[in-house]
Amino acid sequence: MTDRWQPSRAGIINVWRYYDEIFSFYQGRLLLRGPNGTGKSKALELLLPYLFDANLRPHRLSTFGSADRTMHWNLMGEGNQGSTRVGYVWLEFQHGEQWFTCGARLQATTNTTNVTATYFTTSLRIGDLALVNEAGRPLTKTDLITAIGDHGVVHASPADYRHTVRTTLFPGVSEQRYDSLITALLQLRTPKLSERLDPSVLSSLLSKALPPLDQSDLTEIAEGFERLDRQREELRRLDEEISTAERLADVQRVYAQRVLGVAARTLESATEQLEDLTRAARMSEHRYQRQITLTDEAFEQLAALGREASAVDAEISGISDLPAYQEGKQLDLLRQQLSAANQRAAEATAHAVKLRARAVADEERAEQAKSDAAARADELRRSAVIAREAAEHAGMPSVFEEIETHADARSGRQLLTAAVESRSTEINSISRAIAAHEKAVDARNAARQRLEETRDELDLATEAEAAAQRTFEQAFAKFRADFDTWAHGCSELNVSEHGEVVEAAARAREEFSRIEARLEETRTALNGQLSQYNSIREKLANQVDVPPPAPYTRDDEYRSHAAGAPLWRLVDFRPGTPLPVRGAVEAALEASGLLDAWITPDNSFGTTDRDRFAEPSLAPPAPGYTLLEVLVTDDERCRRFLEGVAFGDTATGHAVAIGADGTWRLANAHGRWTKDFPTYIGADARKRARAGRIAELTGLIEQLATDLSGVDAALNQIAVRRATLAGEMARQPSNDPIEIAEEQRTKAQLRCAARKDAVAAAAQRVADAEAVVAQHPATTDVPDADALAAFATAAHRWLDDRHDAFTTEALSVEAGSRASTSSALADEAEETTAARQQEAADLAITLETVERAAGSEFQALDQQLITLRAKALALAEERELLQDKQTGLARTLGTLEEKRKIDTARAAEATVVHEAAEARYRHLTSGHLPADAGEVPDEPVDPRLIRDSESRLGAAVHQAQHQLAGRIDLSLDPDDDVTVLTATLDGARMGAHALLQTLQAERDRVRTHITDGERDLFDQTLTGDTRRHIAQRIQGASELVDTMNQRLERVQTASGIRVQLDWQVDPQLPPGTREARDLLLRSDLNDDERASLHQFFRERVEEARAHDSATGWEQQLAQVLDYTTWHQFVVKVDRGEGWVPVTKRVHGALSGGEKAIVLHLPLFAAAAAHYHATPTAPRLILLDEVFVGVDATNRGQLLELLVNFDLDLVLTSDHEWCDYRELTGIAIHQLTTGTDGDDAVTTVRFTWDGHSLTADD
Repeated sequence: MTDRWQPSRAGIINVWRYYDEIFSFYQGRLLLRGPNGTGKSKALELLLPYLFDANLRPHRLSTFGSADRTMHWNLMGEGNQGSTRVGYVWLEFQHGEQWFTCGARLQATTNTTNVTATYFTTSLRIGDLALVNEAGRPLTKTDLITAIGDHGVVHASPADYRHTVRTTLFPGVSEQRYDSLITALLQLRTPKLSERLDPSVLSSLLSKALPPLDQSDLTEIAEGFERLDRQREELRRLDEEISTAERLADVQRVYAQRVLGVAARTLESATEQLEDLTRAARMSEHRYQRQITLTDEAFEQLAALGREASAVDAEISGISDLPAYQEGKQLDLLRQQLSAANQRAAEATAHAVKLRARAVADEERAEQAKSDAAARADELRRSAVIAREAAEHAGMPSVFEEIETHADARSGRQLLTAAVESRSTEINSISRAIAAHEKAVDARNAARQRLEETRDELDLATEAEAAAQRTFEQAFAKFRADFDTWAHGCSELNVSEHGEVVEAAARAREEFSRIEARLEETRTALNGQLSQYNSIREKLANQVDVPPPAPYTRDDEYRSHAAGAPLWRLVDFRPGTPLPVRGAVEAALEASGLLDAWITPDNSFGTTDRDRFAEPSLAPPAPGYTLLEVLVTDDERCRRFLEGVAFGDTATGHAVAIGADGTWRLANAHGRWTKDFPTYIGADARKRARAGRIAELTGLIEQLATDLSGVDAALNQIAVRRATLAGEMARQPSNDPIEIAEEQRTKAQLRCAARKDAVAAAAQRVADAEAVVAQHPATTDVPDADALAAFATAAHRWLDDRHDAFTTEALSVEAGSRASTSSALADEAEETTAARQQEAADLAITLETVERAAGSEFQALDQQLITLRAKALALAEERELLQDKQTGLARTLGTLEEKRKIDTARAAEATVVHEAAEARYRHLTSGHLPADAGEVPDEPVDPRLIRDSESRLGAAVHQAQHQLAGRIDLSLDPDDDVTVLTATLDGARMGAHALLQTLQAERDRVRTHITDGERDLFDQTLTGDTRRHIAQRIQGASELVDTMNQRLERVQTASGIRVQLDWQVDPQLPPGTREARDLLLRSDLNDDERASLHQFFRERVEEARAHDSATGWEQQLAQVLDYTTWHQFVVKVDRGEGWVPVTKRVHGALSGGEKAIVLHLPLFAAAAAHYHATPTAPRLILLDEVFVGVDATNRGQLLELLVNFDLDLVLTSDHEWCDYRELTGIAIHQLTTGTDGDDAVTTVRFTWDGHSLTADD
């Protein structure tokens, strides 16, 4: 038992002429031995390496590499008569206590030439897993799946099966190396290898056997280069995106600064207003409460004055009613009138002063409004000039003139907006047209360049096609000559063309098969009859009494142990009964079923349902004659039964009757049969019948034996003809050179056709590109987008100035009108004041005159009354003042209450405004506008500048969308009175500044990754880990070659020939390869040497990339870093004169045995090298017609080498036993076919254990 997988058994079921054969290995070795035609090479084709390869292509199956024998032929050929055939092939491996079986179910039909292969792997051994059912038929696919169950897999495809076999038996072996192993096995399996192998092929086979580079390392490096390519492309794209993002961020920064500046000023203003109004509201509340207190106090004072005035009025009334006073009553009236006149004069004077002050104020305001209107008019003229110049520069003077004619500011602004948007759309359209034109021109130039390249490639492909055609014609001419020579020497085949060979051979085989089938059918029939007659004769010879044939309804097992006997054994004929009557009676009894009816000692009811009984109790004695007239018996129940059966010359009218003429009747059934003599009733009759039958059978048997001899002779003749045909087919010249040449020609033709298609496609792309260029003509007259934006800004400012000028002028006119009105009212009030003063002066003179004329009593009363009236007047004035004060207080209270309400409302409104401004500012600053704006200037922002910035931002976003499309989405979303720019990158939403920073960070990261990646790949990986890995592979390969040579030294032919392998640097490689290889093998490299190695790899990589940029990095690196392509194997031979390379000339000078040794030894070494890297794998070597032409001594040495290499063997030979002491053991299956025409191949197993050869039991 070894510590690796080793083949233990193989089997073939119902394929070709193998119907159920198992080949058992010994120590992992197997020899299939037998004469030609027994199928030893066929077994090799069906098993190995097919069950590793899972490939049904004929040239992979055939040991000769030809396409003559398909798997369909293996199943349906060689005389197979069925329409469908199913077979199995399998291999079993053992590793310690583990088992692994791999196999294939093969099914073919006559309806198609395809073969359906179902592959399976299992841990079960064949035997524990039955591949045939109880009837011996191969399992269906469904039954196979059920049989395997959880112990394996029925694979869905050959690739899955092949993967499982590779990973189980050959862990760690890549698919490419696995394929190389199968190729090596196919090469070794070629019969008479030394006569067919070109020594120049050895270098390639040996190189493929060396351990390859770790694919994971190549994959990692390739992924690194591919990642660098992607990152460089990403870096270029990022630079373009960053350039666009920078322009966009600049425009957005100005816009965001202005938006946030206005928002900040608005919040500051709202805060200040809120503080002022809140303070005013608190002051209003305080004043209102104080006014309430004053109002209440005035009300109390007014009530007290009212009471005091009533008392004075009563006293005045009393004095006024005195007679002395009545005489001077006029004087009192005059005094009252004078007082009233003075009051009116004072009021008129106060009113005139008030109106004059108002007139002066209105005049001052009118002058200021006039000055403001003049300033606005000047500003309007300046902005109009600027707007007109901007319109002319933007090519839109007509738009300005049309707007100028519109007095309505709103309609003018709408016209301006529409015109600017229209012109902006036009500019964008022209810009896209220019970009499309440039893109079309670039595409056209690239298409033209590619067209030239494809034309050059077409020239090369055309030359290669012509060379391949010449090679094919030469190969065909040589094959034609060889074929004609061969065809003339054939006896079974009559062909003139190679294409007729397969059909002619098939016809010949079909003829052989038809004859063989016919003969086999005849032989089978004769053998069947012979076997049947011999069996019957032997039975008759060994059996005393031969019973009548038993019906299928009888239970024979019952009679073997039941009591009783059949009627024919219990009776005999009465002496003297004529022989014809005896024969007729027995015939009637046999035809009616009574002859073999069972008679029991007792009642027969209920004994069994599967027999026929004769029951005497069922029939009364017959009237007249009964069977007792001709039959006698010693059994009482039998006698009673015979009494119940009527007898006469013919069957009578009784229910059960037998006639002497062979007639019979059972109830309403009747019939007739006769025989010349009895064969069952009576011992003598039975003996006589048995002897006659034996003599008849003996004659028939002798005749059948004669007929079989003739059939065997005819079959042997067909076998001779078939062998002749097989020999002729084996000598048929190989058409491999033609197939190879034709394959190369086809490839060249396909490449040429592909290049022609590529040229046509390239030409079409050029034409398409020209058409696209024509569709996008060059445009030179491109409107200036900046001029358009400047015009839009200037025009909006002009419209704003015009609106402000109109408003200021209207306010100036209104102020002048108001000043004139106020002056006229003041003049009128002053005239009224003068009239009131003159009236008071006139009354004063009248009063003075009347006072001089009045008496002393009156004057005393008058003086008293004056005093009282003065007091009353003072009280009235004080009361009036209090009333006025109260009214003023009430009015003031109402005013203060109203003001309090207004101030409170204004404070509430200011709070709302402040909250709104604060929320708005917080909203604006919570997004990305602060980051986009950076530092916001403190100076105030003109709102018109915001519209200008917004217009510029829209144009910038529109332009950037085309350049950033695909990865970055830009959107301008309205947010109340501003527009918010949002960029979406990889699902994240951000502002222009964040976008720029993100892209810059990504660019820096990619740039750093590229720099680090290049340094890692070249400075560390290529000159570090990979260098060490390649150096280890080269050193390991050198050690492996040394090990091969050490083992090859032990083999020396009788003539003294030895073989050696020389692994050297290929001299055909570019300069510098040897130096680089030497540097790889060293670990103490200085900086210059490391730089040189770095440069070597970089140049090789760049060359590979420039040579075929369409190939992936992994393939290119595999080509660049494949150390096996830097070397070549040279097989050297020493014939006693020193080591010389094996050239075709040297090889041709060797004998047949020496050729075999010289070419076998390197191949054995190559096979051992294949298995060197996988310690647990089976180590199979396949050799068909092993060591032909090699003497016995050298064969022993070669087998010893195979043992030293620890190789498992599957060999075939028609004469070799492999019983050499150098070979520690091998199983030998001697293949045989039947000598009686049976085509089945069977084997006899022998075992060589290194000392003796023994046959298995």
